[in-house]
Amino acid sequence: MIFLNKRELIKIHKLLINSFGGTQGLLDNASLESAITAVINRAYYANANIAVCAAAYAYHITQAHAFIDGNKRIAAAASEIFIEINGKSLNATNDDIYKLFMSIASGKKSRNEVEKIFSEWLI
Repeated sequence: MIFLNKRELIKIHKLLINSFGGTQGLLDNASLESAITAVINRAYYANANIAVCAAAYAYHITQAHAFIDGNKRIAAAASEIFIEINGKSLNATNDDIYKLFMSIASGKKSRNEVEKIFSEWLI
């Protein structure tokens, strides 16, 4: 699997903020690194597949609040980019994705629930 690194995520975040508005900047470097490490750990120690790793990006980046603004946006982008660079895609509408990330941010979805949803959406 191909993973996104911190430098790439910061660059993607900058592009998202430039495109959709908000405040740029990394608020907590350690939180972002922890979120990235969580994804890699799922892959290597739990033998996780692409859907599970994408869900880990979604869940952990959203929960980390590592950026000043746009945490859900970067989490969604990271998940989808990760899926695409690994040769897959999501069968979900923008509205489905929006609702999922809002439920992650509000604490209504656990990581396991997010993994199940990504597994159902992955094509």
